[in-house]
Amino acid sequence: MSEEQAESAFEAIRFAKTGGEPSCVWCDCEVAYLITRKVTNRKTGEVRQRRLFKCKKCLKQFSITSGTAFHARKLSFKKIMLATLLFANGVLGKAALQIRRDIRCNHKSAWTLGHRLREPMTHYCTSRRLSGEIEMDSAVIGGIVRPANEKAHRKKQPRRHHHKATFVSVLRERGVGGRVVPYLGNEAELVEAITSLVEPESTLFTDEHPAFNHLRGRFPHRQVKHGERYSDGEGTSTNLAESAFSRFKHLYRGTYRHFSGQFAHVYHGESSWREEHRRLPNGDQFLLLLAGALHHPPSKKMRGYYQRTRQKAA
Repeated sequence: MSEEQAESAFEAIRFAKTGGEPSCVWCDCEVAYLITRKVTNRKTGEVRQRRLFKCKKCLKQFSITSGTAFHARKLSFKKIMLATLLFANGVLGKAALQIRRDIRCNHKSAWTLGHRLREPMTHYCTSRRLSGEIEMDSAVIGGIVRPANEKAHRKKQPRRHHHKATFVSVLRERGVGGRVVPYLGNEAELVEAITSLVEPESTLFTDEHPAFNHLRGRFPHRQVKHGERYSDGEGTSTNLAESAFSRFKHLYRGTYRHFSGQFAHVYHGESSWREEHRRLPNGDQFLLLLAGALHHPPSKKMRGYYQRTRQKAA
């Protein structure tokens, strides 16, 4: 696929509502004119024509990726499409180092591109409320204390550094096509936010954590004591929630090895999106992910991320 064909594919997906015809991303005017601008590559000196559009109503200029997750992109359309395909094809995610080797780009570009894709995935999972029978659970990642060399010194060591640990929770609907919602917080914080995450009259299934006792009287609530059994044989269990956490922990330990707590929410959102769409064909996952990124607003964190960190260091 050439760069022109990749750009045409982006244009068809970006402006699908108007049949592939460009419309203004600022004022929604459906009349826009094609203009071109010469762009010189600073490294190679190559001169090429960049396609832009100008709105008839507000007279503002825009490109195919203006106002999307790929806003202010540096990579070519062809490389972005290939990276998105590889990212969607990864069952347990795709590390930035591997994307860098596959598409031959800078590690910083691969890392920020991965986060530009994770944000639409997270927004998709967190922008709805669940209903019906819902399983809930929480887990802790990070902060593991490295065992001391001497055996006598290991007894007094804590299991985790609590200031480095990150609490994550998950809610998952039962049934075919059950949706998965990630939540950043422990059991008590999950209970406080429960009304914004599930519909009234939903039946909740949890373990025996004391924080979940506050759900009684507010929702139909059933608990299973994991100290005694994982399922009571009458449908009370949290096995589906544990299954979602299994993918997340394999993603954390096997693919990414480690990530900062400030980005735990988007990695958790990526894992939830993959768990929910695991039965879709790879091609459908790729198109869904690319369309979601092209209709998602620009990332406030990733746009100019390395430039901001460089300024803070100075």
